[in-house]
Amino acid sequence: MKIVSIEPTPSPHSMKINLNESLPPDETYNYNEKDDLNKAPNYVQQLFSLTGVKNIYRVVDFIALARHPKTSWEELLPQVREVLGTTEEISIQNVTPSVEQDSFGEVRVFIQMFLGIPMQVKLEEDDEEKRFGLPELFTNAVMDASPASTNVIMDRKWVEQHPRYGDMDEIGEEVVEELKASYDEERLRTLVNVAFQTDKTEQSSSYYQSVPIEKLDDPNWKNRYAALDRLDPTIDDLDLLEKALHDEKSSIRRLATAYLGMIEDKKVLPLLYLALEDKAVNVRRTAGDCISDLGFVEATPKMITTLKDKSRLVRWRAAMFLYEVGDESAIAPLEDAADDPEFEVRMQINMALERIRGGKEAQGSVWHQMTQATKKG
Repeated sequence: MKIVSIEPTPSPHSMKINLNESLPPDETYNYNEKDDLNKAPNYVQQLFSLTGVKNIYRVVDFIALARHPKTSWEELLPQVREVLGTTEEISIQNVTPSVEQDSFGEVRVFIQMFLGIPMQVKLEEDDEEKRFGLPELFTNAVMDASPASTNVIMDRKWVEQHPRYGDMDEIGEEVVEELKASYDEERLRTLVNVAFQTDKTEQSSSYYQSVPIEKLDDPNWKNRYAALDRLDPTIDDLDLLEKALHDEKSSIRRLATAYLGMIEDKKVLPLLYLALEDKAVNVRRTAGDCISDLGFVEATPKMITTLKDKSRLVRWRAAMFLYEVGDESAIAPLEDAADDPEFEVRMQINMALERIRGGKEAQGSVWHQMTQATKKG
């Protein structure tokens, strides 16, 4: 088994490694660094012996390899190549590691839920984990709903949210404040009542509704956020979402941007372009994710200009988009950006150039490709 090629994924911490051997369509393997690997294939054990390998997912003819954020790809990929071998020489630059070695500032966010009621917040960045409690109002609601559960432990679920970027303590406080805004006493009381009802889906889904644009004029940001959090976004909400994009609170702008990504219509693109100019990197990165997920080629010119964003995280997302759907119009701008100071950004740019110059058809998101490969099984 040898490496045929290496492709990026939507995460800076994961790479898709294409192989010259395939598994049967109905076989997949998922290995974690904490697993007992004694019975794992030899190549898996060898890969986990490398510093920085966190997870290996094997399906069909590729491996999705996840790294610890503090381990750079320029250090790890040559070692992966040594373990697996290659069918041809794959260029992996050996350069001085970037000054900013401490990941891309990506923090994974989880909320522990019990019958729809938030219990606590958990953040993960590399090997560090932090938890944040919620006010007594939430604790009381959980206790009131507990008799509705036949197994309180099993009904506690960690629900992953969109990643955030920045300081963990600041993010934790921000998420807690957002939950306090979204789940007021009335909503928590409703959730407790729903917990005891047979048809929970019908009752809980009634929470989401259209939102009058006047709700965003409330002087209290928590009320504005709570109102927007109730939105079930459609194409008819563009005026509301545009107003939200101009809100002084970044949490509201980020939520509005995420909603735009849920509306599969090209009419959302001008508003996503507006979000790409936001002063908060969280909003800009969310906009880049949404544009990539929507996959509209019309966004190519805007994503080309985003290669010059001051945040390496946003530049990386722009390069990823151009790898996924870019055409010949992106070649010159990609060449101009090829000396980006960040390794991960340079790698995405070089992969985009290789695909476009080689005349290979854009196949969209790598995650989409991986999902399709799994479905074939």
